[in-house]
Amino acid sequence: MLLVSANREHLPAPVVPLGLLSIAGALRAAGHEVGFVDLCFEREPLTALTSAIHAFAPTVVGLGLRNLHSNAYDGTDRLVAEYEGVAQAIRAATSAPLLVGGSAFSLQPQRLLAALGADHGVVGEGETAAAEIVAGLDRRERPPRLVHAAAIAGARRGIDLDSLAGPARDLVDPRYYAFDGTANLQSRRGCAFQCAYCDYPDLEGRRVRVRSPAAVADELFALAATPGVTHAFFVDSVFNVPRSLTLAICDAIVARFGRTPPLPWVCYASPFGLDDTIVGAMARAGCVGAELGSDSADEGVLQRLRKPFGLDAIFAAHELFRRHDLLDCHTFVLGAESVLGPESGLSRLGGAARWSESLDEARRTLATIDRLDPDVAAFIVFSEDREERGPHAAHLRKELLALLAVEAPRRPGWIVPELGIRFGEKLTRTIRRYAIRGPAWLYLARQRRSGVRGLVA
Repeated sequence: MLLVSANREHLPAPVVPLGLLSIAGALRAAGHEVGFVDLCFEREPLTALTSAIHAFAPTVVGLGLRNLHSNAYDGTDRLVAEYEGVAQAIRAATSAPLLVGGSAFSLQPQRLLAALGADHGVVGEGETAAAEIVAGLDRRERPPRLVHAAAIAGARRGIDLDSLAGPARDLVDPRYYAFDGTANLQSRRGCAFQCAYCDYPDLEGRRVRVRSPAAVADELFALAATPGVTHAFFVDSVFNVPRSLTLAICDAIVARFGRTPPLPWVCYASPFGLDDTIVGAMARAGCVGAELGSDSADEGVLQRLRKPFGLDAIFAAHELFRRHDLLDCHTFVLGAESVLGPESGLSRLGGAARWSESLDEARRTLATIDRLDPDVAAFIVFSEDREERGPHAAHLRKELLALLAVEAPRRPGWIVPELGIRFGEKLTRTIRRYAIRGPAWLYLARQRRSGVRGLVA
């Protein structure tokens, strides 16, 4: 099987295709020969793809789609057109069946299956599903065109993560590490939160499944010994939940590395449940900062988005990170929407009502962020990715972007990818020129902490 990583995003940094590498590891463990084509750094991606297909002569091609939009959140049409071009190049070079998967595909499977003309598609976790489809093709069977991983026998409650072979890291292009030194890893999948708009439960399920803390520490230790790797990024949707696993992983890292872990790391975290014990354990285990999914700084909006915390938790998280000398980047999703039941009182007919954050509520969030004063505040203006939902109101997006265009440049720690504010080619050039290591927001956060005007204003 030839696996193709279609992601070519470089802003603010290219990201190792961990999902597709995990598929490669699972297929190898099942006895399949696996080739790998990463289009991220190719100047002529379709030419490189065609050459790889002719050299490898695959019996199956797997196409991994990571993103629906760029990190500048500039709509989905451009990337879908790129994916269509990749699929057409595959079709022109081989008659082998085309299997498509990845997080982008899982969010819009019907649209992308039709647009790419794929023979088969996998929604959700791909390790077990991909292996079953390939095995069926080997037996000259005709697997279903669209496979939902959660419906496969033995995977309905989610894959046992410790049973997996692990990502095939020998296939990683070293140019990822040469860029900023960041490697990614995962210690759990799934999210038990009920946040109104979030895609993570759709992608990984609502049941949190965990890896052995010792195995996580061993993987981090191996990454520390990998040439070019200077930082690690835990890409779990929420690293600090469940609490018991987080504390066990931090203890295992300290036991594996000693008191001074040589590989600094960051993670995604939630203000929910953070206290001195857990933040202190993260700091001792080598954590240098976290991207906190605060989402809003308006109490009413947090409630309607069904966030499991309030403003007090956001402010407490910031203080805890300062106390333990960790950097914090709070992400905020302006204009997010929720579908509220009749108990909300928003529908005169007594049925469900669709609610979106208003411009005034967004202004209150911005005012509260001024009081919070995090090291970095990153803003996303909401757009719907799931194909069963309609497109988000365009007029509200324009109003929110206009608001951020005025307010964000005035605050040195505010990032708006969609507007290119402290994000874009200038930041990328700075990272390359000065060999900045680790996620770019750490660099911006350190500038703010030091009080020095940085290279990216």
